[in-house]
Amino acid sequence: MAQDKTLVGLDIGTSWTRCVIGSATRDGQLMIESISERPSEGVKAGSIVNIEQTLKVINSVVSDAELQAGTEVSSVILGVGGDHIRGISSNGVVGIQSRDQEIKREDIRRSIDVARARDLPQDTEILHTLVQDFQVDSRSGIKDPIDMLGHRLDTRVLLVTGSSSICQNLRKCVQKAGLQVQRMVLQSLADSEIVLGSDEKEMGALVIDIGAGMTNAIAYVSGSPVYTGAISLGGDNVTGDIAYMLQLPKSAAESIKVSDGCCHTPSVRSDEMIVTPAVGGKPPIRLPRKELAKLIEPRMAEIFSMLSAELEKNDVTGTFGAGVILVGGGSLLSGATELAAEIFRMPARIGFPEAINGLDRMYIDPRYSTLLGLLKIEAKKYRDASSVPGSGKEKNGVGGRLKNLFCKLF
Repeated sequence: MAQDKTLVGLDIGTSWTRCVIGSATRDGQLMIESISERPSEGVKAGSIVNIEQTLKVINSVVSDAELQAGTEVSSVILGVGGDHIRGISSNGVVGIQSRDQEIKREDIRRSIDVARARDLPQDTEILHTLVQDFQVDSRSGIKDPIDMLGHRLDTRVLLVTGSSSICQNLRKCVQKAGLQVQRMVLQSLADSEIVLGSDEKEMGALVIDIGAGMTNAIAYVSGSPVYTGAISLGGDNVTGDIAYMLQLPKSAAESIKVSDGCCHTPSVRSDEMIVTPAVGGKPPIRLPRKELAKLIEPRMAEIFSMLSAELEKNDVTGTFGAGVILVGGGSLLSGATELAAEIFRMPARIGFPEAINGLDRMYIDPRYSTLLGLLKIEAKKYRDASSVPGSGKEKNGVGGRLKNLFCKLF
């Protein structure tokens, strides 16, 4: 349709670079046209270390996606993550200037500007300003203050910041591929958009994306994001432990991890046995699967424990009624949900992306949550931007106007 907008998501990970092309209607309906992926090169722990190598992969994966979709693209929504990401709580307080003390869109805009105007470390840029809630005079926990009466408006936000140099390297790499970066989106924000419903965000949830070189996380309490961060450990560290202890090449260790690995020792029966492959003249080894689990569990426990400590360090409090949701390739490791449930002391499950029109079932997989979430976020922005006041598309009244304000700002 003429009104449909073409959307392109690009996720440059440590192990895989993925591209998705889709289209969105003005009411936010998303259609997937193509998905392409290639093993990453020149990327380490979520950061580009060799632009030329990464550039070749980007060119290849985008060209393949264009060929499948039968279209050419000029801009992308680019995922960003890593341990340079920080979530900083901030407040913006303003006085209400109108004669009737009625809160307007401009008052919210001013309060958000105040919240963003804080000193940040050098080499830092703001990626997102995520509104948590509002306080009008002494009334707190307000989600939509427009048209309310008051003398003072206090807006609480979570500023998501990242390293300017790392983000610029990502942009430069994409631009050298002949593409513009339409927007940079936090990977864990994309994850939560595609695997969490609004009711789960309201209940409270912790989404953990276990990638190859990095583990990203985002936490929601009462419907609002309260924490985002990452640690520089992931599935590759587990593979490295197996390779070192069993004296195997990393490719063989990765194969064993995927086929026979488990990170929760109590879940493995004592009589289960595995056989390592014969490599470089070295004969295969037959060993209990429980022994392999004992090699894997400490590293996975370290990842979860470090994230738990980060939440405590950042004073993240509240009820996580929806529990822990695991996404990324590492979430598919046997025993991951059981181990996460033990360490975080709450229910845990694997997060599968929601079904989208045109999406092949093989991609309803936690490894593709970031990629698909990038498009869903952009489709919602397109929907909200299309719902201009007075157009008849704005069915939510004040709430619709508030969404339009945030869409234009961020």
